[in-house]
Amino acid sequence: MRQHPNFAYSMLSPIQYLKHALEIPYCHHEKWDGSGYPRGLKGEKIPMSARLFAVIDVFDALTSDRPYRKAWTRSEAFHYIAEQAGKHFDPQVVKIFNSLVVEEEGKN
Repeated sequence: MRQHPNFAYSMLSPIQYLKHALEIPYCHHEKWDGSGYPRGLKGEKIPMSARLFAVIDVFDALTSDRPYRKAWTRSEAFHYIAEQAGKHFDPQVVKIFNSLVVEEEGKN
């Protein structure tokens, strides 16, 4: 599982029109505190696109049923993501994510 960012980079890098987006699959498991993989990038060394995608990816993973567990509620997922701001996630990205969700839910 921890190798999938490397595999994605290898498989996608020959595709010319994806060159500018390779940092997303390659770096989306890096963590704000430097404990992620594959390169152990920390803070703003993680490309912004990967920092944004990381929050969305985890939210989707948590709120989707998996063969090994039931989906979390949206509230549980929001709480977990907020807890991980400054650890797993860029705190500013979490703040913006939460504000966009609150704004969107206010429209419904």
